[in-house]
Amino acid sequence: MLVMILVGTLIFVDIIMAFSLGLAATPHKNVILENTLPSEALHTPEVKALTKRYRTRLWQIALIFSMLNFTMFFTHYESFLMTLFWVLLLIPMGAFYGTEIFYIRQMAQLKVNKGWQLPVTPVLVDTKLTLTKNKKMLHFGYLIPALLLSLGLAWFMLRSQNDGAAILSISLVIGWFIAFACWYGVKRLPVAAPTNVEKLNRQYNDLTKHDWSIVAVGTAYGILFALGLPFFASQLTGIWAQVTIWLMLILIVGFSFLLVWYLIRLRKKQDALLNQVTDYRYQGEDQYWRFGVYINPDDHRLMLPDRIGINLTMNLGRPAGKIFMGAIVLLVVGVLFATLIPVYMMDFNKEPFSAEFKNEELILKAPFAASSEIKLSDIQQVALVNELKKPIERTNGYGGENYSTGYYLVANKKATLYLDNRVRPFLKITTNKRDYYFTFKEEEKTKQLYQNLAGQLP
Repeated sequence: MLVMILVGTLIFVDIIMAFSLGLAATPHKNVILENTLPSEALHTPEVKALTKRYRTRLWQIALIFSMLNFTMFFTHYESFLMTLFWVLLLIPMGAFYGTEIFYIRQMAQLKVNKGWQLPVTPVLVDTKLTLTKNKKMLHFGYLIPALLLSLGLAWFMLRSQNDGAAILSISLVIGWFIAFACWYGVKRLPVAAPTNVEKLNRQYNDLTKHDWSIVAVGTAYGILFALGLPFFASQLTGIWAQVTIWLMLILIVGFSFLLVWYLIRLRKKQDALLNQVTDYRYQGEDQYWRFGVYINPDDHRLMLPDRIGINLTMNLGRPAGKIFMGAIVLLVVGVLFATLIPVYMMDFNKEPFSAEFKNEELILKAPFAASSEIKLSDIQQVALVNELKKPIERTNGYGGENYSTGYYLVANKKATLYLDNRVRPFLKITTNKRDYYFTFKEEEKTKQLYQNLAGQLP
């Protein structure tokens, strides 16, 4: 099951990358592949041929790596499986990005060869529009209910003593602040004047601010549902828990497609406005998009619209932009090692799980999992079992094909797992509030622990 999820995720990412980067080959504000061309040059045979080759290369990369993703079905070690997942995630991203840069340079060279240079126009300052630039965007008040609901739900989660409550509650608050940062970034966007017609510039800016503020506010409520539903699912039993989980998945997928559709719709509306005029104000910004991202240390803006027309991007020439990009890289590296180190320790350590008696307690440990200190006096029963009773739900921990560690709900009761799923039987330790499931890599050692533990109980 895990392999199918990972392969499906990688194929989905490959398709999304090919589709989204392919949008750069469709003219928007006279920009195609990060190069601004005269209106009469946008649909010439040379430009069409170049953009067609670009899209073809993107989909070829997506197809090749989508096929390579199926090699994950032939890995036996879980550590190799997760390593292959990261390799097949990061290398295609590099290939897509490298292809984009290559064809940006090809378009720039074609522009020079054909003499399609545009005169640089001075920045047009519209004082009236600047003073009223945010009149169409959603007010901050739309974010307040989401904040109150997030804080209230976080407080309720913490009081519930659910194993995953702390992480979910912190994620709720952080999620709201991310949505607020998006909204604030939209508010701070300076006025754009892509044409010489004041009315069109006003309509263009009002449309952009309004739609992007809706996305920011919608994100705040979307995060609330995405994190709230798993918590409530953990409080339910039987079929209702499964229904809630499926509802959450449907909402997440639906919200993702709705977001993409809404932003593409915004781009079409922007193009419809710009197509009403034949002139386009070019301010010499092509040189700052040579790598597909905006790098201009002399521009005071930190956030600005991307050239595709469906997103906001960050000025990597600013110190804050560099810090943000560095933080993203560190986060990715941290997640990579956090997912790989535990499975390598479990795969290639002779005995990754440990159990020891100390001071009338049984202490259970596993790599990168919380230790459990179980008082012998709290143990009600010990048994050897071959299967976990369903339903089984992971609330906080690792759950793969071969290993399960961390906090779970097993048969609607809190449980902590330290399991090699390939080894039978499992040692089940029952206490009043929680069950514990444990196994060594060797069956006989698990049985010996059971006998030792049973001998020490009243």
